[in-house]
Amino acid sequence: MVHFPILRTRRLTVQLKELSIGESIAIAAMPSQLEEAVTTAFLLKAVATVKGIENPSDWTVQERMMVVCHYLAAVSDDGPDFSVGDGRYSDYLEGSADIPIPEEKIEVGDVGGDVWFIQHMTGAMAESIERISGEVEGVTGRLHWLLGGMGAQLVRKDEEILSASDGEGAYDEFLTNRIRTISGYPESDFATLLNAYMAGRESLHHLFRIELSNDGFVALPKGGAASNLPPARFPVRSCVSRLAKDLGRESDEPGV
Repeated sequence: MVHFPILRTRRLTVQLKELSIGESIAIAAMPSQLEEAVTTAFLLKAVATVKGIENPSDWTVQERMMVVCHYLAAVSDDGPDFSVGDGRYSDYLEGSADIPIPEEKIEVGDVGGDVWFIQHMTGAMAESIERISGEVEGVTGRLHWLLGGMGAQLVRKDEEILSASDGEGAYDEFLTNRIRTISGYPESDFATLLNAYMAGRESLHHLFRIELSNDGFVALPKGGAASNLPPARFPVRSCVSRLAKDLGRESDEPGV
């Protein structure tokens, strides 16, 4: 049985447990393109106890990434500072940069006559962006994730918006309409709002310096000697053993 040290952050105290073979097979069988949904399913199985925020969907993307990496650090053949391409886990984690407490919306400026604030990207928000991919014509790939992030994280002063925990269907509809609205902004207003969004994201930085790709969130190297490394992913399927992947493969599928 694998031993997992307790993981403590400012908002979370997490004790992980090793997945059963059945749980591992189920995780391995989930569609790999739904990485946020797979991450939530994995965390619900792998977390034995948690103090703080109980639902992994309410953790930030960075907190979720760190817990997945904590599992990887315990099960990887090359040890806690496991290999990430040509780098190491420690080249991406900024453990000293934890989330401020209490976490609050941050004002990012006046755009189009409205005062805008930015809030943290949660797992539930990211899952919604993932689910509604392709819903808005002409918005795909990184643009979809960018507009989805802006729609989820940016809030006007005194604006009442849906929470991602209010229900998946309702929030998906809300966020789809939000993306349509933002994509219809005049170019000059959009450029100003985009710059405010990027600056706001920097103000919310914690644990990992995340960026958007065609398929979702990636972690950037933290700089210094690691600055030439490429962005990294920490896919949940890396937490699953080759045995579980092989046992879950259909009999007519080729081996890897």
